[in-house]
Amino acid sequence: MNAGPESLARALVCIECSCAHSLDYRLECTRCRGLLEVHYDLDTLRRRGPSLFAGHGLWRYAPVLPISDPAHRVSLGEGGTPLLDCPRLARHLGVQRLLVKFDGTNPTGTVKDRTSATAVGAALHFGFTATSVVSTGNAGSSIAAYSARAGLRAFIFAYERASAPKLLHMSATASDLVLYKGVYDDLIGLWDRLVDERLFFDCGASRNAYKQEGKKTLAWEIAEQTGWRPPDVVVAPVAVGEVFIACARGFREMRDAGFIERMPTMVAAQAARANPIARAWREGTDLTPQKIGYTVAEGLAAGNPGRKGEWVLRLLREHEGLAGDAEDEEILAAQRLLAHTEGIWAGPTGSGSLAVLTRLLANRRLDPGQTIAVIVSETGLKTEAELPPRTGVAFDDESLRRFVVERLRA
Repeated sequence: MNAGPESLARALVCIECSCAHSLDYRLECTRCRGLLEVHYDLDTLRRRGPSLFAGHGLWRYAPVLPISDPAHRVSLGEGGTPLLDCPRLARHLGVQRLLVKFDGTNPTGTVKDRTSATAVGAALHFGFTATSVVSTGNAGSSIAAYSARAGLRAFIFAYERASAPKLLHMSATASDLVLYKGVYDDLIGLWDRLVDERLFFDCGASRNAYKQEGKKTLAWEIAEQTGWRPPDVVVAPVAVGEVFIACARGFREMRDAGFIERMPTMVAAQAARANPIARAWREGTDLTPQKIGYTVAEGLAAGNPGRKGEWVLRLLREHEGLAGDAEDEEILAAQRLLAHTEGIWAGPTGSGSLAVLTRLLANRRLDPGQTIAVIVSETGLKTEAELPPRTGVAFDDESLRRFVVERLRA
C-alpha cells in the first residue's frame, strides 16, 4: 500500500443532469440514473500545479484519483509506463512523429492494472470483502492479482476462449475462477443484477466511476512525459470505452486546471468484428448493439457497450474526434509490424489501435504532419498464437560461419 498526497476528489457528478452526489459507493445518479464521474478541486490543482504530485507510478497522481486513504492505495508497481518515440514505424506509416504508450510493462501486462488499483482500493475503502468482474481475459487476471494483493476474495468470470496464458494467470491468482460460455455481452446483464444486490464490489467497466479513474493516469503520464505539450492526436483502444473516456477526462482536467493549452484529438479504435461505436460515428446514427463472434483482439470484443458506449460517441461528436475499426488480419499485421520495426511485442488487443491508425492514414483521415500517440494496451506475452517451426539445424564450425555470412549478404 502507498502513502502520498491527499486526494482532491470532491463529488460524484451525473454526466446527464449534472446532479452532484457525495463520494459514496453508488453506480448511477439518484435523480436520472445517469452515469457518474468524479469531480476534483481544480482550483487547488491550478494553484499548486505539478508540485502536488510526488513519487512515481500510478499513485504519483493520487491528487486526481478518488482513493483518499493511503492505506487503501493498492499497488503492484503499475503506471509509469514508457512513451516510446518510434521513428522507424513513423517512416513506414509516413507520419512526422509517432509515439507509442506501451502499457504492456504493467505488472500483469496490460492497461487494466491502472483500473484494478483504483477499483480494489475503492473496494477496501467501502468495506467489501469480495470483488468481481466479467472478463475476456486481461481484466480478469488483473482484478484477481490486485484482489489477492489486497487480501480480498475475487469472483472472476472469464471467457472460455481466453488465451492459455491469461487463463493460467487467472487460475493462479483468483480465489474463484468461473469460465462462461458465449461472449461478454451474454453474461454482463445477469452479472450486473448481482452487483445491484451488493454481493461483491463492481470491478466491471460498465458503471463504476471509481474503477474508471485509474486509466485516467494514461493521459496524465502522456502529458507529463511530453513536457505538458501533449500530442496532436491520441489513438485509444475501445471496447466498452473506459480507456477512451478516462483519457478524454484526464486531458480535460489538465486543460481546465491550466496544465496544458489544448486537448489532443481523440481517436476511438475498435475491432471490425465488434465495432458498434465506430459504425454509429461513421453513419451519424445512434448506438446500436451488435451480435459479435470471435475476434483475435479479445479485449475489444464487446458488441453492446451500453451507456459507456453512448458516452464515447458523445465525446467524439462534441470534441470532433475520430473513430475507426480494423479487421483481424489488419490487427495481426500491425502486431507483426510493431515488433519488426520497433521491437515492441504487443498482443492483438493492444495492436488494434495501431491497425486503426494505419487504416485512417491510408484513407487520409489524419494529417501525417501531426504528432500522433498510440496507446498499446497489452504485452504480447499473454498471446496464444501459432509457433514458428521447431526444426533444428546441426552446425559445425564451417557450416555455422557460412550460414551467418550468407545471411549477412542477403
